[in-house]
Amino acid sequence: MMLGIDLGSNTLRFALLDENFEILKSSESIVGSARGLKAGGKLAEDAKERILNALEKMSKIFDFSAPNVAVATEAFRMASNSDEFFKTVKSRFGLNFKIIDGINEAKFVRLAIENRLNKLEISHKNAVFIDLGGASTEISNTQNFKSFEFGIIRSLNQNDKIDEITANAVQFLQNLNPDKIILTSGVPTTMSALKFHQTYENYNPKLINGTKLNFKDFENFRQKIAEMDEKTAKIALGENRKDLIICGIILLESLLRNFANSEFIVIDDGLREGVCIAKMKNLI
Repeated sequence: MMLGIDLGSNTLRFALLDENFEILKSSESIVGSARGLKAGGKLAEDAKERILNALEKMSKIFDFSAPNVAVATEAFRMASNSDEFFKTVKSRFGLNFKIIDGINEAKFVRLAIENRLNKLEISHKNAVFIDLGGASTEISNTQNFKSFEFGIIRSLNQNDKIDEITANAVQFLQNLNPDKIILTSGVPTTMSALKFHQTYENYNPKLINGTKLNFKDFENFRQKIAEMDEKTAKIALGENRKDLIICGIILLESLLRNFANSEFIVIDDGLREGVCIAKMKNLI
């Protein structure tokens, strides 16, 4: 068994996998690591506190002394005090976090998605994988891996600049010329959850994996979410996620406008599962 830990720019995600790469147990917590962070700046004190509190909660769910692999992504690539913070984490929880670059992040995510697609018997020939994160977005196929410096936290309140923000990624995606587009991360999984009448608390990844969205769904769910009152949004989306999900949908609309006639396959598996698989295959 292997415990995979993904500390992202918005979410802390845990997954325990068996030797067949099946998920035995998983959990996540919104931590907002990148909130208020600029390149070269420091992780905010309240962000560090949220992460430590979330790790404390996770320590009651998972055995941190078991074989594990813990990675951190864009927010921690940006922050000047990441190493100092991870020394605190190691002393308190015994977890040794490694900050990975965007290319490896894309590779590990692809590994997880391909594993899930194979289990679902869904072909991924000439497919492109898109992982929309909090501070970065990874786009890849079997030969090409690229990380772009935009995400749902980084792009929040910049709706008038979204097409400018995504321009390089749009061109990269066009050049890949995929037959199939696979979406992972909290924004597409949330839309699929809404489509299939799941709430944040009763979210079941097994019911989400392999579901499909079309381009019209983006506008429909963006409008539906925008009209939600605070209580409804908390039940449907989770606490303090409404604006982030709307921002993410706008980013996906900009990214995928040239593929408006396509269907998009949604997969819940991502980096936490990918690093587990890589570790068990001795790839890292």
